[in-house]
Amino acid sequence: MINKNIKGITLIEILIGVVISSIMMGAMLTSYNVVNGSYRQVIDKASIGNSSRTFSDMLLRDIRMAGYKHFDDPLITFEDNSNPNIPIEIVKNANNTCCDRITIVYGDFDRNLADERRFKRFKATYSSRASTTDDGVFQILKTNQQWNNTAEQWEDNADNFETYTDEVVADFVADIEFIAKDELGNSIIPPPTWNNQNNDQIYSIHTVEVFLTFRSKNEFYNNSRARTITSLFSTKRDQENSDRFLREPIVLNAYTRNLESFR
Repeated sequence: MINKNIKGITLIEILIGVVISSIMMGAMLTSYNVVNGSYRQVIDKASIGNSSRTFSDMLLRDIRMAGYKHFDDPLITFEDNSNPNIPIEIVKNANNTCCDRITIVYGDFDRNLADERRFKRFKATYSSRASTTDDGVFQILKTNQQWNNTAEQWEDNADNFETYTDEVVADFVADIEFIAKDELGNSIIPPPTWNNQNNDQIYSIHTVEVFLTFRSKNEFYNNSRARTITSLFSTKRDQENSDRFLREPIVLNAYTRNLESFR
């Protein structure tokens, strides 16, 4: 005997269920994409923050050490066998693109060694090269050399853990500028060297202002549009870009405390 009370699902009900499920799946996917995009933006900003903090600490420490030496340090290091190395040398990029270069000379003291070997002198140089992982950004390289008083030359010896050549200390840098300033806060232009018109201000550098810009590794904004980061040094160094990347400018100031005795 056939049971006529059995009820099933009609085709229309199945289609309605499929439509509702599709709408729910689409809403979930949209929500996921929004959350994932926000998470990626947070990660990119955090990555820039971590990179800038680590690099800034190292750079500011070296600038503050510029010119330091122990009170009875007899070492004299030479730039070209005639002029002693200056504590801070800034070389501006002639083409108004990334990046400026800075060289810092400072001393150290090891009480465990005898005679003149107790006194050490280091030269830290920050330079740049195009990034090997992405176009349009740069890597900051650091070279740390030690003065060999016997050979009278700077060396980066592989056996000396305190020295190294072209170590990558920052990546995805859009630009870095160094501005030397005197005690009144005026920019010293051009930065003083032994052979330019400001050579009498070598020890007048009171602070070094650093204008550093990092760029995100991934595209950050939803749409491309023109964005400008204004340089602290010259309008020729303004950064004008039309893309979706985030660029975070950071301003740092380092007081050259060890140059006080020379002023």
